[in-house]
Amino acid sequence: MDSRIDTSVMDEIISIGSELQDMELVNTFEGNLSIMKDNILYITPGRTSKKALTYDNICVFDETTGEQLSGGRPSSETKMHRGAYGVKEGINAVIHCHAPFLTAHAIAHEPLDYKSNPELLFHYHDIPVAPYGMPGSDEIIEKARGYLLQRNLILMANHGVLSVASNLGLAAQRIVSAEKLAKIYLIANLIGKPVDIPETEILRLMGRPLDL
Repeated sequence: MDSRIDTSVMDEIISIGSELQDMELVNTFEGNLSIMKDNILYITPGRTSKKALTYDNICVFDETTGEQLSGGRPSSETKMHRGAYGVKEGINAVIHCHAPFLTAHAIAHEPLDYKSNPELLFHYHDIPVAPYGMPGSDEIIEKARGYLLQRNLILMANHGVLSVASNLGLAAQRIVSAEKLAKIYLIANLIGKPVDIPETEILRLMGRPLDL
């Protein structure tokens, strides 16, 4: 194995990828995870179960030289991941997936911007929908760039969800949490009309800087 490769980074991708598949948030055909460390990109391969990730199939690139150091065919969304790392300082991990409730919002072009749940306001402020871009293209991250500058988790119209963070575990947990919030909102609307929290609380929660 190339000496530039950090297997502990691969271990993290293998572990979190498996957990996300157990939660049915990723599968063989949908979802991709990556970590950038020391200008080395580690990203899941295309058409591979996240329960079957190994040192041999995780794709590793030296971003300085463009050389592929390890793995087979990389995810079709590698362009999106590469673009996401350039949006703002401090991004070390990116996850894209088609979590069902969040993706339903993306398909409907409906942001999660309701004011009735303090957890949404505290952790996300809101979850916007970036305009549609063709999957696998440079266009998709360019359409999302302005939204990612202000938020760390966004929906991509007619596509899915994109989470960026300082580490992979946090990027994953944001998706898990946001998926639950989307599910709660759907159930609340089936029961009745969600009721906003007091305006003073909304302003306080929305005024908190978001962590990366």
